[in-house]
Amino acid sequence: MYVKKMSDKEIDRLDVKVDQERIREKDRNTLKVIESVFDFQTSMLIVKLMNKGIIKDIGFCVSTGKEANVYHGIGYKGEELAIKIYRTTTAEFKRNWMYVEGDPRFKGYKKGTYAFIYTWARKEFKNLKRMNDAKIRVPVPITVDKNVLVMEFIGKKEKSAPLIREAKLKKPHKIYGQIIDFIFKLYDDATMVHADLSEYNILFFNKKPVFIDVSQSVLIAHPYAPAFLYRDIQNINRYFSGLRVDVIQDEELYEEITGTVPNPKIMSMEFM
Repeated sequence: MYVKKMSDKEIDRLDVKVDQERIREKDRNTLKVIESVFDFQTSMLIVKLMNKGIIKDIGFCVSTGKEANVYHGIGYKGEELAIKIYRTTTAEFKRNWMYVEGDPRFKGYKKGTYAFIYTWARKEFKNLKRMNDAKIRVPVPITVDKNVLVMEFIGKKEKSAPLIREAKLKKPHKIYGQIIDFIFKLYDDATMVHADLSEYNILFFNKKPVFIDVSQSVLIAHPYAPAFLYRDIQNINRYFSGLRVDVIQDEELYEEITGTVPNPKIMSMEFM
């Protein structure tokens, strides 16, 4: 049987068709995963971000939390993404009002569940951008749409960077110093307080700390900012004291950062 020899151009065209079909099949599989994991509205938001050329693929779950899950994704330039999806069915957000009220950037926010969650996602995006602009190492924010936040993936080749509590810190005193520098820079340059800083909200990547989970972070003008800052200092000092680091005393560090002595109300304030 005689078989016509294909030209190089015909072979190239066939290769392109095969690749396109593979991409279509991959897209169909991705959509099946999206539909099986997320609610309809969230699925539509992810598809929208795909159509806008921001997300090319979404894969495994990187981390789960009471308020949100983070998924690994791929952008159209092959870059790794972190896709944070805030839950729209959780009651956890009800206790977060204190981080939004008092923030002039979110005056008049709506208190309905969905509206508050969308505000919470926008708040994290704005906080990440503000911190990144101040040269504080955080995931670089890319975009936010309702309850979906897309940002830089902290890790390499689908492997997420560990939390500092999970990492083997060969020089914990050095990491402590870097974190304290970030707290100073956060206060002085970004005029912000993290407000939930601990070994659970700091990643360790390329031998340096990376602050994450910053939706609750507030401006220093926030009425609770002094108490939040003091709590951050206590958390960091507690953890690194356990690693036998010679830490700066809580009150002394607070005074160095703010220029004021913490009063008993600030030091004793407790939060839900």
